[in-house]
Amino acid sequence: MPSRGERRLLERGSRAVALAALGGLLWLAWRPPPPANARVTVDGTAALPAFLSQATRAPVGALALVIDSIPGRRERDWLRALAGAGTAVTWRRAGATALRGDLTGIAITAEPVVDPSGRSRIVAVGPPGAPLTISDEAGGMDSASIASSGARVLDATVDGIVTGGGARSVATTAPRDSVVLRPVLVLANAGWEGKFIAAALEEAGWRVDVRFAVAPRVAVVQGTGGRDQAATIAGIDTGRYAAVVAVDESAAPHAAALVRFVRQGGGLVVGRDASSVVALAPILPARPGAPITPVLGAIASDQPLRALGGIALSAPRRDAVVLDRLGGAARGVAARVGVGRVLMLGYDETWRWRMEGGEGAPAEHRSWWSAMVASVAYAPLAPLRPATAAQLVDEAPYAALVDALGEPLPDQPSAGAPISAIAWQRLRFVLLFVLLIGGLLAEWTSRRLRGAR
Repeated sequence: MPSRGERRLLERGSRAVALAALGGLLWLAWRPPPPANARVTVDGTAALPAFLSQATRAPVGALALVIDSIPGRRERDWLRALAGAGTAVTWRRAGATALRGDLTGIAITAEPVVDPSGRSRIVAVGPPGAPLTISDEAGGMDSASIASSGARVLDATVDGIVTGGGARSVATTAPRDSVVLRPVLVLANAGWEGKFIAAALEEAGWRVDVRFAVAPRVAVVQGTGGRDQAATIAGIDTGRYAAVVAVDESAAPHAAALVRFVRQGGGLVVGRDASSVVALAPILPARPGAPITPVLGAIASDQPLRALGGIALSAPRRDAVVLDRLGGAARGVAARVGVGRVLMLGYDETWRWRMEGGEGAPAEHRSWWSAMVASVAYAPLAPLRPATAAQLVDEAPYAALVDALGEPLPDQPSAGAPISAIAWQRLRFVLLFVLLIGGLLAEWTSRRLRGAR
């Protein structure tokens, strides 16, 4: 049993502990705001806006951000500003998103399509299979899942800013440029093929100049190319034409001009009969091959091109791309020549598709020829006026997040969430209060046991 002196020593110690705890409580109550080297953890993207407002008024030294979706542009810029002011900002993925690996979100962009319709090509990339909705200021445009290739491509007329939502992020884009589409020149002998190629291109919205040869040194000319052969040859350049369609051997007198036109950046579509022009051989992406036997009755089927005769294209150049193939035969081959493009086709009498095909044949023929010309056309970009709101778009949120804050920290093992600054402050209050009550209770108990008041 403790002696009277030992009890008094215990009582003094208990009183000292109680007074120290009371002093600590008073210091915590009246101390200045937390120093700038405090570390704060924000768990979840939804809690970020409230914290940013608080951290701007009472700066912290370190911020650990755990996100389950990609912050918007406003929050990222705010975080960048905090980091620039001296706050050490780090981030990592939340546990569930880290396991699935789906926090890369989506990226989206819009670029002009080489087409008279004025459409834009919207390309969205993201995790395969992720849901995706695309809309502009006029309303919804598309709702689907991202393909297994990780991309979704959509050609559409765009009104204002385009928004792509899904995959734990929202990305926005807007067209910045348009394309300058100059006329297309059609060189052909007078006949059905040249007539309906020109008609199809005009119906698709292209401006078309034609030169139909009706006899040696005699031609029917329509458009701005001039009324004689010399004027037409001099006018084949990228300042006047986007592309030239050489249908047959009537292109031979213009072969040197066509070669020069392609090397300057122009586009050339070479028809089956024009491929025999010797002077065009140096720029052709392939060589004329074996004849193709047309499939009878296929003109009204879902594969009408099988009903067209012509030739197979053989020995494509190493840098050539086969764009159209039926069976084992290449029927459309393209390649770059200099800064221009050449597309070689092996089809005969495509006008039969338009005239003898099914109900939708005219539209299909029109779209096909427009796409062939568009694939090679020279179409320089022109900035939109007035400039679109490029400062407001957010095309790649994940890349912008990495650019602002650096790479994410490695995923942490599931050992419980770290104690935040507020929780730690509350814990200190509780511990000091327990010490205060415990010290007072210990002194009172000791005094009562020895009979003192």
